[in-house]
Amino acid sequence: MTLSLRPFAPADAEAVAEIIGDYETAHSDATNRPAADDIVDWTRRVDLGAVVVEGSGGQILGAGFLRGRGTFSIADHFVHPDSRGLGVGSLLLDWGEERTREAGLDAVRAAATARDEDGRALFASRGYAYIRSFYRMVIDLETQPVAPAWPAGFAVALEPEQEQALYETLEEAFEDHWGHQPRTFDEWMKVNGPLSERICYLVRTEDGTPAAAQICDEERWGTSWVSILGVRGHWRKHGLGEALLRQAFHDLYARGRRRVALGVDAENTTGATRLYERVGMRVVVQDDAYEKLLGQHH
Repeated sequence: MTLSLRPFAPADAEAVAEIIGDYETAHSDATNRPAADDIVDWTRRVDLGAVVVEGSGGQILGAGFLRGRGTFSIADHFVHPDSRGLGVGSLLLDWGEERTREAGLDAVRAAATARDEDGRALFASRGYAYIRSFYRMVIDLETQPVAPAWPAGFAVALEPEQEQALYETLEEAFEDHWGHQPRTFDEWMKVNGPLSERICYLVRTEDGTPAAAQICDEERWGTSWVSILGVRGHWRKHGLGEALLRQAFHDLYARGRRRVALGVDAENTTGATRLYERVGMRVVVQDDAYEKLLGQHH
């Protein structure tokens, strides 16, 4: 079969959503599927390019998305399970590596689910080394969760208009996390805005100082998402992370949502994975990340 690569177009979103949904169904316990709107929204945040791979009949067999992050790129490549062995994955890796070099970056990172043996074998054959695993976790809300009792001295409010405070709080909360790359306010807003369309919680101390923040999406990739949750270092160990999660579960249930998901570094040093399990979340996908150093010659 002859394969061809071309830029992603919004009209491709439906087919790409099907590919991603079928891939995850085949290689994980995920049951939520992205919609076309999710794909279009995602591509707005992709800065280094988005492509699809077509077969000789014009059918879309795979898709690739490339984002810059500091000195490396993050490649999100998907091949439909029925199109394995045709060279689609190799073509996407070629494209991602070439674009990363063109952008002057030193390495490219990509991932496959832990059950995707073909994907892992392809990475190994191309010189990618395993670096880290990430979990996607979910909770199914069968009854209305109780609103949390907030720790003494702290109060929470929905403050989507406080863009600067949300940015500063979450950037500081993640500055000691593995692989964190500091972002300017404009860079952060390009990825996370517009906040008026999201559910933004800001936790403040009695004197009004922001201590923690959380950003949720009522509908994203077929479920509700806790997209970002962070507590500034000085205010950790007060129960703010758990209270924020429980507040989100309570509020999302009231909006008619019954499943909530999030992503977390499997080796998170702040105990986040244990916290999520404690509030009733379970792992449905393990994504294994790989990296290839490209050896730039500046």
